[in-house]
Amino acid sequence: MRLLIIGCGAIGQNLAKVIDTMDEVELFYMTDKNEARAQQCVKEYRKAKFISNTDESIRAHLKHLDLVVEAASQDAVAHYVPFILGFGKDVLVMSVGAFSDDVLREKCFNLAKKKGGRLYVPSGAVCGTDALHAASMDKIDSVELISTKGPKSFKDNPWLKQQGIDVDHLKERTIIYQGPAREAIVHFPKNVNVSATISLLGLGLDKTMVKLICDPMCDCNTHQLVVKGVFGEITAETENVPFPSNPATSYLAALSAIAAIKRIAGNVWIGI
Repeated sequence: MRLLIIGCGAIGQNLAKVIDTMDEVELFYMTDKNEARAQQCVKEYRKAKFISNTDESIRAHLKHLDLVVEAASQDAVAHYVPFILGFGKDVLVMSVGAFSDDVLREKCFNLAKKKGGRLYVPSGAVCGTDALHAASMDKIDSVELISTKGPKSFKDNPWLKQQGIDVDHLKERTIIYQGPAREAIVHFPKNVNVSATISLLGLGLDKTMVKLICDPMCDCNTHQLVVKGVFGEITAETENVPFPSNPATSYLAALSAIAAIKRIAGNVWIGI
C-alpha cells in the first residue's frame, strides 16, 4: 500500500509515526503548505518521501497511490479532495467540517460515485457513531453533541472575540455556543469536526444541535453524544486527551484515522 499524507501538523505527524511501522504500507509521501516542515518530517521516517505541495506534483504521484489522507485543514479539503476524487483515487478526510459547505460536499460525493474513488471519514474524537449510523436506518427524533474543553482549545477564536468572550478570564464552566452544527462549524472550525461527522450520519447540519462549554478547570476534551429515536436512546461520552502541541485536537482523532487506514488495508472489518 502506498499513501500520501497532506498536512504535517499534530495529526499528520502522528499518522506518519504509526504508518512507518505498518507491514501493509510499502511507502508513503508527505506534503504541507509549509514545505520546509514537510521536508524535515520525512527525515524522521524510514518509509517517508517528500513531494512538493503543488497540483502538478501531486497529480504526477497519484497513479502510484492507493490512498490520500487529508490531515491539514478545511481549506485543504476544498482544494485537494475534489481534485483527487476526480482521478478516481481514494481519500480519507480528517477535516470533515469542510463538508458543512453543501456545494463542496455534494461535489465530492458525486465525484466519488462517478469516478469510483472512495471517500472515507473516520469516527474522529467521539464514540457512538456506529450506533448513530444504525439508528439512522429508522426515525431519529433528536441528536445533540455537548463538547467541553479548556480555554487553550478556544484561544484566539475570532467569533468569541466578537461576542466579547475572553476564555482566559472565565472563572467557571460557561456555555460559549448553543445552536445548530452548521453554525458551530463556521464559528469553531478547529474544534467541532466531530459535529459534522454526526450530522452527516444523522439529522443533518441544521437539525443536529451543538453545545460548547469552556471549563477553566478542564484539562481534557469531552464529547457527549445524545441521540433519541424510535430505537430508544443513546448516550455516549468520550473523555479525550488533547495533543500537547494542539490542544484543540484530541489524540483519539488521530487514532481513529490509524484504525481506518488499518481497516482499509485489511480484509476483515469488525463493527461495520
